[in-house]
Amino acid sequence: MRFYAERPIRVAGQLLFDLVAIGWVAAFWWLADRAEAAVLELRAPGHRMIEAGGGLRTTFTDAARTASDVPFVGDDLAGALGRGSSAGDVLVDAGGRVLEVIDLTAGAVSVAIVALSLIPVLAAWLPRRIRYARAAGQAVAMRAQGPDLLALRALTELPHRRLKRVGREPAVAWREGDSEVIAQLAGMRLASLGLRVS
Repeated sequence: MRFYAERPIRVAGQLLFDLVAIGWVAAFWWLADRAEAAVLELRAPGHRMIEAGGGLRTTFTDAARTASDVPFVGDDLAGALGRGSSAGDVLVDAGGRVLEVIDLTAGAVSVAIVALSLIPVLAAWLPRRIRYARAAGQAVAMRAQGPDLLALRALTELPHRRLKRVGREPAVAWREGDSEVIAQLAGMRLASLGLRVS
């Protein structure tokens, strides 16, 4: 396989096409990173819930400890206040779940943006580049073997209007072994791929 042509103008076009594809993916990668950061900024309420829950739990635990020293009703009061500390645990748990959801959402948004950016690259750029690389690689191998196969490939792949430039019946000339027509057809096939004749 040969990924780039030999003629400067064709190489420049291919490089520009490749740079546009790379720039496209890089721009969307950057956008995905920014979007993920924006979603992660929504974590602040979850952190506040965790802090509030932790503070509430500490307050009720300290109050229960203090209440246990009260004569006669201390144990009952401490038990009631101790149950209040579970409200703090619920708040901490809820805050943790909020953070998990936000983290998952941020990751999903980032992956979705990158995936969407890859669709046109995988649908248009990559197949075109692979087709060219295969065709150019085959043409270079055929060029080393002689012009006959290249001429045949020109007859099967180039538009009929272009083939008429070498004569009215280029296929007949190829079958008859007309070396001048064969050389012209081979040159046309190489030129169509941006490759030199020799």
